Amino acid sequence: MVFPTRTHVYSMAPVGWALAAAGHEVRFVGQRNPREVLPFAETGLDAMWFGEDLDIAEHRRLSAGGDDTAHSEHQLSESRPERYTEEYVRTVYDGWVDVFRWNTPEPLLNELVRFARHWQPDLVVWDPLVYTAPIVAQAVGVPHLRMMYAADQTARIGAQYRDLRASKPEDTSPDPFVEWMSAAVGRYGADYDENLRYGVKTIDCHPSYLRYDGVDVDYLPARFVPLNKPMALPRWVVEPPSRPRVMLTLGISNRQTLGEEETSVSALLDGLSDLDVEVIATLNAEQLASVDKVPDNVRAVDFVPMYELLASCSAIVHQGGGATIGNAVVNGVPQLVIPGTTWSERISALAQVKRGNGLMVDLEDVTPSTVRSGLQRLLEEPSFRECSLEVRDEMLAAPTLNDLVPELERIARCR
Repeated sequence: MVFPTRTHVYSMAPVGWALAAAGHEVRFVGQRNPREVLPFAETGLDAMWFGEDLDIAEHRRLSAGGDDTAHSEHQLSESRPERYTEEYVRTVYDGWVDVFRWNTPEPLLNELVRFARHWQPDLVVWDPLVYTAPIVAQAVGVPHLRMMYAADQTARIGAQYRDLRASKPEDTSPDPFVEWMSAAVGRYGADYDENLRYGVKTIDCHPSYLRYDGVDVDYLPARFVPLNKPMALPRWVVEPPSRPRVMLTLGISNRQTLGEEETSVSALLDGLSDLDVEVIATLNAEQLASVDKVPDNVRAVDFVPMYELLASCSAIVHQGGGATIGNAVVNGVPQLVIPGTTWSERISALAQVKRGNGLMVDLEDVTPSTVRSGLQRLLEEPSFRECSLEVRDEMLAAPTLNDLVPELERIARCR
């Protein structure tokens, strides 16, 4: 069960392929996003829709600038420890419980539980944003696992809330997650247990340095599987470049849901314009609308498969999304991250700076000069390339999702 956007669907599809290849029946089930139906078909896996349509782009457009959790003063994406105050932890934890509750309407749950009782799945694999899944699994008595699409922000805020409560034994107020989940599963005759937070285990196909210490999660590390929108490759993608090739991408989430970016596209392009590099910028017409002139060393394309392009790149400039990081890691490409504020972009960028395979320029610090100097360091200092290759080798040494299938089958038998 997956949050119905392309990035999330593509992140989860590979475990479906692994299970299907082992002879199991696999099916996406959940709400239909009318703007994102095609990604499900592109995976080759069956999909079934339940409940009302969930138009995520329209919801975000209507809530932009409002008081909802995604735009509040306290963000789940916050990465500065000095801001992890008691007010921050309580506000973000309570806010995200509200988001999960909003995303699990009772009519949808009723439909899904009826279907699950009829279909009788042996295992439920779920997206960290889709708490309908563990409720349904608990209601019908089957094991369930999460599968990450980026760093584990929900486990991080959960651990912060746990530690806050432990430091205040006099606080006897109910945990809003436990209170909500107990009522949700109780409607179907089931009891609450702590696996409802993060699953029996959590499949994580991202670099180990992106995982948090001290969280109550049992991870199943696995190798990242690149998956991009299928298309015929332009011939130039596989031809060796005559000078260092640099990819510039801001991902697809903001341009699909809000139609705007968090950083200045002009500043990014200006910063790359006078370097002796070939820049492949995956920017569409709307993203380029504020740009007076695309520099001569920039090839702007609406889309090109990232994994295939990165095989010929010397560096990548991007917004810090989980799939972008994964594609860069498996290609051994140094990364300059201009972190967004949607999920885990900045904390992931900081982890890469610490690991040595990337650099970061904060949104408020983006100028042509900072972008240029960051990219020059990635291209000129050998340590970034060397570390990126080390990280690539670590990822390629991780178990494949096919390797995990026997463990998933074992978990499915533990009913």
